[in-house]
Amino acid sequence: MEATNNKIDSIKRRAPRRHKSDKFPIRVHEIMLKDAFVGADFPLRAVKWMRFGIGFFSDVVLMMKSSIHLDNHKGNDQLVKAYRRAIDNFHHYTERHRYVCAGVCLHTIGDFYAHSNYIDLYSLYASQRKLPMDKELLPVFSEMMGNSDFLAFAKSQGELRTGTYGLISDLIEKIFKTKPKPGSHTLMNLDSNKSINGGKPFAPDATFTKHEAGVYLAYTECRNLLQHLL
Repeated sequence: MEATNNKIDSIKRRAPRRHKSDKFPIRVHEIMLKDAFVGADFPLRAVKWMRFGIGFFSDVVLMMKSSIHLDNHKGNDQLVKAYRRAIDNFHHYTERHRYVCAGVCLHTIGDFYAHSNYIDLYSLYASQRKLPMDKELLPVFSEMMGNSDFLAFAKSQGELRTGTYGLISDLIEKIFKTKPKPGSHTLMNLDSNKSINGGKPFAPDATFTKHEAGVYLAYTECRNLLQHLL
């Protein structure tokens, strides 16, 4: 038991690294998982296949599956259901040693923070409720999806949602450099510090961006789930 506790403490002390690319897609998903594994004695096979699932398999093989990337979702109930399903499926797949599928579930959880307005809403909610705004104290969604006060606040702001994404419309936008539509993936996503919304500060006086908050929360939830495998 003492050895196990030491492993957990080692994971808890680990913070996600900063990377030159500063993007949320394949590279950050994979490194987020690798960082979360640090300090724990996981089977190499599990690490290898989960990393394949969270990165290449999700973003390339399953690129067009919106349920994996949480685009085109709207409403508190739909986002809570999708997030809870990802967590439940993660446990289901790891129990059966289906690590690629487990990695896909972690990708979905990461994309919740990158593609939804959760961080935007929580910033407003924390500001109004005078809650701590430090990055390390931000709650993951599994802690807030049962919080009736937060969900009521989210509903008053139009509810939780993710950006609309369509392959053709996005290609037209990029080729002809048209102005992104309100509520689009382009305007909402936190995929990078260079994205329109991702590069904005988490709060007016925050020293970190919304993208950095998203990466930190995705890493934290990933780490929390992996602790159950110890």
